[in-house]
Amino acid sequence: MSNDVSTYSDSENESLRKIEKDTSFAIGQYGAVYENGTGAVSGNFGCITALEDSVFSALTASNWTGDSTASLPLKAGVTIFGNFTAFT
Repeated sequence: MSNDVSTYSDSENESLRKIEKDTSFAIGQYGAVYENGTGAVSGNFGCITALEDSVFSALTASNWTGDSTASLPLKAGVTIFGNFTAFT
């Protein structure tokens, strides 16, 4: 198999671009945000890590279902994964 993208079909190229984008996001290539306040934060986050014991009063994730995430406790050192768009 050649590494020359010109040998791939358009749909294969699109799939490869999506894989590259998803991988870059997963390994932090788009950067990080450090937040130590209590105000609302919005953006696109693939994971959230608590550096100290924390409680979210609101947490919005497009790919989470189930019970309310209001008053969600997160112990120091714990990382949660999802497609997060806002938290307080």
